[in-house]
This record gives sequence, structure tokens and C-alpha cells, in this order.
Amino acid sequence: MAYAAVPPAAAPPAPALGEIVELANGATVTVRPIELTDAFRLRRMFDRSSPETVYHRFFAPIPTPRDEMLVHISAVDHETREALVALGADGELVGIAQYEGRPGADEAEVAIAVEDAWQGSGLGTELLLRLGKLGARRGLVAFTAIVMGENSAAVRFLKRLSPDTTVRLEHGEYVVYTPLRRASAPGPTHR
Repeated sequence: MAYAAVPPAAAPPAPALGEIVELANGATVTVRPIELTDAFRLRRMFDRSSPETVYHRFFAPIPTPRDEMLVHISAVDHETREALVALGADGELVGIAQYEGRPGADEAEVAIAVEDAWQGSGLGTELLLRLGKLGARRGLVAFTAIVMGENSAAVRFLKRLSPDTTVRLEHGEYVVYTPLRRASAPGPTHR
């Protein structure tokens, strides 16, 4: 099926070209901002991911993603909505980290998905750290996330971004608040 969507005409250019990143396990990926044409790669990554991975990312079983959902994820404005993708040596998308904010807000909701074969490689951490730095440069002060109560691994993962992360359990889900800049400690007082 062909996509008729085009990114907004006023959207700023993507922030940077791809960067080769070596992961903790020795594998390399190319990390770059998402492009609208990545909707096709995103569909293929979705097809290679387990139902559990999809469920933890979207909070629902999704046997086949709708075109509209893939286009929404891929058509970011690189300001209030951003996504970084990781591509393996074969050019296939193997991970994505994204944030979605609102105009004028200094917080954004963050989400991440890593293809099953790449989980545990350090890819998620690399994507999240890079996305956090990018968000902070754009004026964001924190990422927020809602995480399913059974997905405590995701909470531990988000805590790696900042030691100042707070987590609350509400209605069976974790509400995570991760500052992007460490609160500065008060300096010594001179009298």
C-alpha cells in the first residue's frame, strides 16, 4: 500500500546525519533521526518482533499495525515530536526511541522499542541516551512514561537515564518521571 502522507512543509530539517555506533556487544548500528520513508522499515521491524515486545510498547496486542499508526510514528516534526532509529548492517530498522511533547511544554512522553534479536545489546540505552540529549538541547527538562506494571525491566531501564528518576505505581501501571538534567547540588555557602 502506498503512503500519501507528507511531512509538514514547515518542519525543520532532521538534526543530524546517521552516526555509526558500536554497542556493548560489539555489534554496530547506524543511528539517525527517523524519516517518513522509515514507515516501511518500521512495519518490517514490527513483523520481526514478538507479540510480547509489541504488547509492552503499545499496551495492546496488535497483530498487524495500521498504516496510519506507522505514518504517525514516522512523520515527526523534529521539535515537539522526535524519533531516533537504529539500522543494522542490512539497512533494516532494529530499534526506535521517540518522544512526543506538546508545543510550549518542557516535558515529553518517551517510548522505545527494540527488536527482540537486539534486546540486551545496549541498543535501547544508546537510543534513549541520545534522545535525552537531543530533547535537553531543545529545552525539554524531563521525559515521562507509562509502563505496564508487569514490565519492571522497562522501569529499571528508564532509571539508567537519570539517577533522579522517580517512579509511582498507579492503577497497576508505573508512572515514570526522568529529569534530563541532573538537579544541581547547592554550592558551598560563604559567609
